[in-house]
Formats: sequence, structure tokens, C-alpha cells
Amino acid sequence: MNQQSENAPGKRPDIAIDYENIDVARIMDDIKARVAGESVGESASAGAADSAPVPDFDLRSGDAQPPARGRARGLALRLMSPFRPLIKLLILPVYDEFQQTVRILHNTNLRLDHLYEVTDRDRHNAIVRLDRQREYTKLLHSLSHNLVVELTKLKIENDTLKARLEILEKDFDFLGKRERALEREVLE
Repeated sequence: MNQQSENAPGKRPDIAIDYENIDVARIMDDIKARVAGESVGESASAGAADSAPVPDFDLRSGDAQPPARGRARGLALRLMSPFRPLIKLLILPVYDEFQQTVRILHNTNLRLDHLYEVTDRDRHNAIVRLDRQREYTKLLHSLSHNLVVELTKLKIENDTLKARLEILEKDFDFLGKRERALEREVLE
């Protein structure tokens, strides 16, 4: 079925669309030619349009819209109507995939935030634990050093006491011998 309106004066020609045999390239060429024709017509009448008063549109009422914009929108909607199922077929899955990707990224960001918090907490705990272990290691080193010093002092004191004991034993033996010698002298 081929639709084409007649070119009436002051009326723009509609784009011919064969719905049984859709040729997108030809339709796009027709649209480009039409837009190019309108821009040439507008540039020729630009001098006259400059001197003509600009109509006031009450945009708040919503009833009066600029006529060119409404016609262009209506034309665009009519042109796109045969492609609406194709557009829905192509764009809806992309939009759904986009929304799904956004949800997945949001969930991933939440998990990452949670993991950052857990990692920071664990890192803080590990740092506290390491600092405590460092302090314990320093204390153990200090303690072992102090124990070595004390053991050395005790060994020296032990050796000194052994030497004194030997001296006292010699003195005791000497005094014992002297006592016996004096007893013999007295008894004799």
C-alpha cells in the first residue's frame, strides 16, 4: 500500500511509505530532501519574516503552541508509527539491560563499601595487634636482657661466695690446726 498526498499549495508533501516493503534509506532521503527544501524556503522568506510581527503565544494556557512545532511533532510521530514495534523491540531490552546493570552496579558498590569498612576495621585491628606484639617483643627482649644481667650477677656472686667459702674453709682448717697445736702445747 503506497500513501502519498498531493502537493497542494501551502501544504507540505507527505513522505511516501510503502508498509509492505519498507525502505528506510529512501524514507531518510525523502526526509532530508524535505528538510533541505524547507530550509531553502525559510531562508528566502527570512527577509520578509524579519519585518513581519511575531505572533504572541500564550504558553501557559497549553492550547496555543507554535504551529510549526506541533506539525513537526505530529509528522515525526506519524513517520515513526510504523517503526514503533521495532523501536520498542530494540530499545526496551537495552533499557532493561541498562536498569539491570545500574542495579548490579549499585549492589556491587554497596558490597564494596561494606568490604572497605570490614577491611578498614580488620586493618585497624591488625595494626593494634601488631603494635601490641611489638610492645610485647620489646618487653620480652628487655626482660631477657635483664635476666641475663641478673644471672651474670648471680654467677659472679656465686663465684665470689665459693671463693670466700674456700678461704673460710682454709681459715677454719688453719684455726683448727692452730687450736690442736695450742691444746698439745697446753697439755704437754
